[in-house]
Amino acid sequence: MALPLRTRLLPEWPSEAATGASLRVRADHPPGVELSGDHGLVVSPGLQSVAGHGVVEEWSCDGPGRAAREGAVHLVEHPDLLFAAWHRPDDPLEDHTRQAYADLFRVIRARGFPYPIRIWNYFSRIHGDACGLERYQAFCIGRARALEELEVPEDGMPAATAIGTRAPGLFVYLIAAREPGMAVENPRQVSSYRYPAHYSPESPAFARATRIDTAIGPQLLLSGTASITGHQSRHIGDCAAQTREILANLDALHATAGNDLPPPAWLRVYLRRPEDQPLVARILAGHYRQPPALHWVRGDVCREELLVEIEGVHARTA
Repeated sequence: MALPLRTRLLPEWPSEAATGASLRVRADHPPGVELSGDHGLVVSPGLQSVAGHGVVEEWSCDGPGRAAREGAVHLVEHPDLLFAAWHRPDDPLEDHTRQAYADLFRVIRARGFPYPIRIWNYFSRIHGDACGLERYQAFCIGRARALEELEVPEDGMPAATAIGTRAPGLFVYLIAAREPGMAVENPRQVSSYRYPAHYSPESPAFARATRIDTAIGPQLLLSGTASITGHQSRHIGDCAAQTREILANLDALHATAGNDLPPPAWLRVYLRRPEDQPLVARILAGHYRQPPALHWVRGDVCREELLVEIEGVHARTA
């Protein structure tokens, strides 16, 4: 099924309301989730732009949507796609992560969109303590418990991102469809759900990318990607080398997913150290023949030794 899904980065918040079903994600705004008119879902997950590069991420469909709220879930339903978001305090993180996934999957299944094709997760103090575990580990446990109860196989999950912010609250939001996308794994990396137990009592659960077909051509939805090969972090302390390793991983995903895919339409770059932005920008500019649109934000990657993470989407823009 060709989905009517488009995506772009906007240089500023649009003055006009959405005329079709849409999900808009904005940085540099008080954290929260809200419905915008009859068709729009707006998520402000506490991201902080770097070096004045604030932009708005937009996912949209031709044709109107129907906005609604069910408990903690805000959603916009289109005949072919559903956008949904959950926001609550992030403590206790394991319990609230479990609840977020239970609530979201209950809603998307009840409305006939049982397959998430992309998920984002943001919460504060990702390396802090949670009853003797790192908070990222507590998040992974909560997600794994929910997926087990929901009978969702780990290898059935889509592309995803999990990033630490400086803002309080747990945000989980997604795009769901009536049919699954195609999970894409990276031959340079161990699948996340097969990581050794020393990283976390429960492994992360996501695909390295998800391929979908849309009305304007195929799209490749890229998970947050870091400087990891196999299952090990690479180039500790070297931001430039980490960035090049990430680009090698992204190129491998593109090659694996298919040569018919367009180049990246946009990328979001998460920087642990905002002062690394000029260095990373030079490397990206030298790598891509057709430079994608970029959004630079401050974000804590799931492993403390990792300085940068990149997500995005390969898509045609017209």
